[in-house]
Amino acid sequence: MSATNTSRPVVAITGLNGYIAIHVALKFLREGYDVRGSVRSIKSIEQINSNPVWKEWIDKGRVQVLVVPNLEGDLTELLKGVEVIGHLAAPVDMTLTSWEAFRCPTINGVLSILKQATKFDSIKAISLMSSIAAAFNPVSNDQQIGKVYTEADYFPYDEEFCKTLDNSNPFASVLWYCAAKKYSEFAVKDWIVENKPSFSVATLCPPMTYGPLLHLTSPDQFNGLNGSQPGWLSLIKGKESNVPEPEATMYADPRDVAEAFYQAAIERKNERYLIASDSYTYQMFVNEFGKQRPDLDAYFPLGNPSAPTPEEQNFWIIDTSKSVKELGLKYHTLQETSKDTLEHYEQIGVFKVAPGSWIKED
Repeated sequence: MSATNTSRPVVAITGLNGYIAIHVALKFLREGYDVRGSVRSIKSIEQINSNPVWKEWIDKGRVQVLVVPNLEGDLTELLKGVEVIGHLAAPVDMTLTSWEAFRCPTINGVLSILKQATKFDSIKAISLMSSIAAAFNPVSNDQQIGKVYTEADYFPYDEEFCKTLDNSNPFASVLWYCAAKKYSEFAVKDWIVENKPSFSVATLCPPMTYGPLLHLTSPDQFNGLNGSQPGWLSLIKGKESNVPEPEATMYADPRDVAEAFYQAAIERKNERYLIASDSYTYQMFVNEFGKQRPDLDAYFPLGNPSAPTPEEQNFWIIDTSKSVKELGLKYHTLQETSKDTLEHYEQIGVFKVAPGSWIKED
C-alpha cells in the first residue's frame, strides 16, 4: 500500500494496527493527511488490508504500511518527508520478567524516534503516547479519596525501588510498567533540553481506554487481547458472566485520544496532557448497554445494577481542564461511548452468535 499524492501532508504512525492507533490514523486522514504507518510483521499488513474500516483510504492511495520490526533500527523509510509523527507503538507485554525488560524498549524506542526525526526538516510536530500510569499512585481507590490527578503528578516510585522487585511480587509487572512510562517521559524531557529540536513534542497520558474496537473485524479476534480490552469484552459475554471490578475510575474514549494527538500536533504543543473522557465502572457500562439495547439483554451481565459510582464514593479523578483549554477537546460521555461501541459490535457480527461463544479456553 502506498500514499500516492505528495501534495498532502503525511503523518507517520507507529503501531498502525493497534487499537488506539487506528483511531488516530482515521482522524488525520479525515483532516487531509496521508498516513504512513509501521507494523512489526507482514501478518499485520494483511490484517489492515482485510479490515473494511481502511478500504476507502487504501483505495484512494492514502495509506502506506511498512514493516518495521524494531524502532531502534533505521527509520528513514518511515520518517522521510513526513510532517507529523504519532508514536503509539510500545511494549505492553505484562509477562516480562525484569525492570530492564520493561525499561529499555520503552525508553529506547521513543528516543530513537526523536533522534532520527532530527534528520528530516519536514517534521514539525511529534505526539507521543504515554499513560496515566506515568502519573498514578498505585494504591487502592479508598486510599485516594478526593485525589485529583493533574499534569504535575508522577508515579511515586524510583528506579532503585524497581530494581528491588522480582517476579515473586504479584504487582511487579504493573509497577515496572508504570515506572517505564514515567522514566520514558523523563528521558524525553531531558533529550529536548539537551537537543532543542525544531519540532514540537507533546505527551498524551490516557487511562484505561474503552470504545469501538475498530481494529477487530469479527468476534473470532476477541481472544488473546491485552491492555484494557479483556475487561471491556467481558461486558458482552452473557447474562450469567461476572462484572469485573474496574481498573480505574475514569476512562478515555479512543476517539478523544486521537483528537488529542491531532490537536497537539497541529497546535505544535510542547506539553504533557492527561486525557480522560468520563468516570466509569464496568457496572455503569453494563447498565447503559441494557438501557440502550434491551433487545440484547442476553449478552449483558446483570452484576449489581445499584452498585455505587466513583462520584458517589468520592474516588480519585483526572483533571482534564488543560486538554480542554489548550487542545479544545470535547470529550465523549459514557452514554456516547456505549452507543457507538454497541453499533460496532453489531456491524462485526457479535450479536449474530451466542453470548460468549467466541471465548476460547486456554
